[in-house]
Amino acid sequence: MPATAVGKIDDRVTVFLVTLFAGIAVLALMFVYRVDPPPDDARVIADTERHTYASTSCVIYGRLERELIANRAAVSDPSQSLQLLPFAIESTVGEVARFGRWRRDAMCNAAAGFDQIVTAWHRLLGFRSRWTDEGEWRW
Repeated sequence: MPATAVGKIDDRVTVFLVTLFAGIAVLALMFVYRVDPPPDDARVIADTERHTYASTSCVIYGRLERELIANRAAVSDPSQSLQLLPFAIESTVGEVARFGRWRRDAMCNAAAGFDQIVTAWHRLLGFRSRWTDEGEWRW
């Protein structure tokens, strides 16, 4: 085979490999992520006996270690207001942090009830935070 034919094949292989690796690198970068914790003014429901707290969505959907709503049936009825059990209080992430030695409800945390994972892919497609500027949860 002439040297010029070998050179063309080598160039094609090189271009293919460079393109392949560049594509893999771009794809990998699309899945690099960061974890956004809730802001200090995000509202939570705290269990004063167990020193745990949960996001409002976890409380409403029952994804927590212990029930915090007294009238569970009212969750599906928008005309009724929710009543918390005597040991449950409304608070914020910042207030709970100042209480000291409080922890996230384990079931709520496992259900991704707090942090938001944001990838580069999400940012390109239009990232929307889980929280409003006022600290209200968007679910």
